[in-house]
Amino acid sequence: MKRAALVFGVVAVLLLADGLWMQITHYQPGDQNPLFGNPHFIMSDGTTVLVAGGLVAVAAAIMWLVAVRREARPADAQAAHRRSRSGSRV
Repeated sequence: MKRAALVFGVVAVLLLADGLWMQITHYQPGDQNPLFGNPHFIMSDGTTVLVAGGLVAVAAAIMWLVAVRREARPADAQAAHRRSRSGSRV
């Protein structure tokens, strides 16, 4: 799970860098779309990419925390969890 979190983190950094570049250079193509169908709130492409990068970064952080928490469990609890998942009784 840490590998997936690391991959998501790298993708998030790339998305945030691209969105920041779009915002700094005032990238404004002619085909902007409203957010969630609201015609009064038009977002630029840079803002959309920044929002997506932020959400991916949050997902990566949650995955990392779950992986760290799993590793921090005592060995007895991990063995009991594996036994309960396999369906065998000891």
